[in-house]
Amino acid sequence: MTHGNGDGYYTGVSGSSVPRLLTPGNREEYNVYLSDHAAADLGLQELATHFQVEGLSVREAAEILRAPTYDPETLRYRQAVFNDFRTLPGLREAFRELLPRFDELATFGAARRDATSPLQQTIWRLGELELLVECVERLSGALETETKPQSAALNDIARYLRDMRSRTDYQTMRARLPELRRGLQYKRSVTLGVNLDEKLRPVEVAVLDINDRPFAEQSLIARLFGYTRDFSVQSNVLSSPIPSELSTQPRSRIPLAPLFQEIEQLLSGALRPIQRELRAFVHENTAVFRGLRVEAAFVLGAVRLAERLEGMGLPTCLPTIHTEDHTETIEGMYNIHLALRNETRSEKRGRGSDPVVVNDLRFAPDHRFYVLTGPNQGGKTTYTQAAGIAYVFAQSGLFAPGRCADIIPVDVIETHFPTGEHGSLDTGRLADEARRLSEIIDAITDRSLVLLNESFASTSPHEAVSLASELLRVLSETGVRGVYATHLHDLALRCREFGSGVAPLTAEAIVEGESAKRTYRVREGSPAGDSFARDIALKHGLSYEQMKARLRNRGLLRDGRSPDQRQNPSA
Repeated sequence: MTHGNGDGYYTGVSGSSVPRLLTPGNREEYNVYLSDHAAADLGLQELATHFQVEGLSVREAAEILRAPTYDPETLRYRQAVFNDFRTLPGLREAFRELLPRFDELATFGAARRDATSPLQQTIWRLGELELLVECVERLSGALETETKPQSAALNDIARYLRDMRSRTDYQTMRARLPELRRGLQYKRSVTLGVNLDEKLRPVEVAVLDINDRPFAEQSLIARLFGYTRDFSVQSNVLSSPIPSELSTQPRSRIPLAPLFQEIEQLLSGALRPIQRELRAFVHENTAVFRGLRVEAAFVLGAVRLAERLEGMGLPTCLPTIHTEDHTETIEGMYNIHLALRNETRSEKRGRGSDPVVVNDLRFAPDHRFYVLTGPNQGGKTTYTQAAGIAYVFAQSGLFAPGRCADIIPVDVIETHFPTGEHGSLDTGRLADEARRLSEIIDAITDRSLVLLNESFASTSPHEAVSLASELLRVLSETGVRGVYATHLHDLALRCREFGSGVAPLTAEAIVEGESAKRTYRVREGSPAGDSFARDIALKHGLSYEQMKARLRNRGLLRDGRSPDQRQNPSA
């Protein structure tokens, strides 16, 4: 039988655990703590919309992305599955075709539970078991090809299906299903007995028999008056269909309800042999397919997303997982959100995608936490978010967005990004920031990843540097990894004051007079200049000269006089 054990695992008919694609055996799950704030800051819900595969909802994809693992064994187990789906297109296509069938199994189970009569239960159960046999046979064929998968998960599933197919009860069921289906399908008519009064009006009706053939109509008149042959004109009295408005009424409101109930009881009695045949398979192990539906669809969606990114010329890779101190690198890292939005914009413009700039990320004992500065709109937020997404994808057992990656799994991913709000009426924005940062301090360990973006921007620069300095000292002493993107250049220049593991990063810009051309490349080192806010203001026409000219063109600054002076010449 199939039972949940309370931990998300299942036990098959033979007592062995049902194999899963995302968790090895009955191993305990070690999920990364990812708060609602972090999920929103990294845009995981939006990313889930790109895992578009039949059988997987956005909510289901988002739930898996929200629960990456930091267990190295589980990560390697998932990576092997992902790699099999990447390298075996035949297997990938077989799973894609079977996903709707896996979904139907869940539908059959729900419909059978909701069935109100033995007849309905028998019909749904028979359909469920037919679908089970189809899934077992088709998936077994896909897994037993010459090019077999390498992952433990898919080989365990193949072994599980082989064991199921070798059982005598399964073989008997498979052989007898056509016969059982025929026994149900060929109940084609019932014989009714109608008692009449002296004026030939029906007064009683009863079910006399159930037949394997449809009723062959004879002329009612011929039968009444004893003719031995039919008239050429056929009577439709007895073959008139039941009106739809009658058949859709609740059973209790149909005038012939007792007759219909009697027919159903008779049919149920005729189906008792089928029910006995099916009873042994009521709890047949369909859990393996119900579990596969979401997990296989998720991996298929990830493969499709990887192929889509590679089609844009962007690299993807399977990270190498380390368990001890090791320099962590993601070479050629990029932000998946940015890549997908660029693709959408280019499609609207009808030309190729804009190039996405890739950067490296490195965590080592001497560089565990970075203070990232650079020009406004220079890519600081994009880089910081990209780091979080890379770890979520890597620790979901999927690809990392980059050429190559070596990581030590983190147990907590926390973020602090601006929300665009100004705080509650009671506390204000700074108090809300402080509360959120306090929650982060309570959640992290020395194995965590913390990503900060313009924290303390709601107070004065002097106070912001002071508060951020204390935060960085604590994070450095804890040993967490992370990035703090900020416009506070003084903070980057004082990195060594906060601990040996804190280092500066800068988003490069090519200075051209008062403006700067953003390169979106991030390098290690202190900032070379200011945030170049003025060139953004110039782009939007916000210099003194630009604003004055715009207002003059609207007739608001003629002759250098203010509106009050124009209205009151004597002023």
